[in-house]
Amino acid sequence: MKLRQTALIVAMAALLVGCGSLSGRHNIDSGFAYIESHEYTNALSSFDEAEKNGEDPCLIHRGRGIAYLRSGESQKAVTELLASLAADEGIVDDMDFDTNYYLAEAYYNLGEYEKAKEVYDAILSLKGKDSQAFYLRGVCELASDNHDSAKSDFSKAIALNSRDYTMIIMIYKSLAEYGYEEEATSILQTAMDQGSSHMTNFEKGQISFYLGNNAEAQSYLEAARNERDQEKEPVVLMLGMTGEKQGDYNYAVSVYKTYLSENPASARVYNQLGMCQIKQGDYNGAISSFELGIAVDDKELNQALMLNEITAYEYMGDFATASSMMANYLDLYPDDEAAIRENVFLSTR
Repeated sequence: MKLRQTALIVAMAALLVGCGSLSGRHNIDSGFAYIESHEYTNALSSFDEAEKNGEDPCLIHRGRGIAYLRSGESQKAVTELLASLAADEGIVDDMDFDTNYYLAEAYYNLGEYEKAKEVYDAILSLKGKDSQAFYLRGVCELASDNHDSAKSDFSKAIALNSRDYTMIIMIYKSLAEYGYEEEATSILQTAMDQGSSHMTNFEKGQISFYLGNNAEAQSYLEAARNERDQEKEPVVLMLGMTGEKQGDYNYAVSVYKTYLSENPASARVYNQLGMCQIKQGDYNGAISSFELGIAVDDKELNQALMLNEITAYEYMGDFATASSMMANYLDLYPDDEAAIRENVFLSTR
């Protein structure tokens, strides 16, 4: 199959076929494992080895595309994902739709909203009840200043999956970001009014939080925190945020520390605790929290934890340590332009 020139044609073509044989893909499997652990440089090396060994080109290009996308190199991601779609010769399956979702995300990151919408158009032409595609196309419409079209897509997404409260909250955030706060709040309130009989305490707590009803949010989230089958980390993070939102940092710190005393392998909660301690002016405590978070070695959080620890040293006025740590940080993340600019500032202190 030859490489098509437009996102629409490629997306449509890819949705009719699938990737080839799953045999002989040792390096491909390694590459996707590295992506799962957020080790994108290693992932790209594995896909290079896979190419040398003649493994499935469709999967190689797909893997590279995802690695580039997650590394912030969206233009390279587009090139690889288009190549994956062009090499796609198997039977259609969920992977084909998934590749198109990544392609649309890459276009969106590049500000090429029309191309992203074309990909979602192609998905919806074959999966007309895909609520995620409607939601994401709506986000592109908002970015393109097409509010009415976005509203229509959001309404369709909610109608198709009215109990997907994570998606509804994301729709709220998108509308609020573009200045449609009243409309966004109305969507949340409707979800609460119509779904309270079957919503979980965590879902009620989330929506109450974004509606600004902090006392109700805390009540629901405290109940969720004590539920046996509820995943605790997201509950704890939002519960702490209800305190932070009201300026009650002591409450937030207590929530985070209580959780960490029983679950010390949560880099995300250590990071939030450290940020809260910075707001309190407890810079030594923040540094300790960030270091404990880094020790967990969560590849997804390590970069943020390192940068936040540097920030804590800056707030302390310890610019020498901050500068030394920034040099180490840039060795690991040389493409962080904001950190490069901050390093210039630190060099003058």
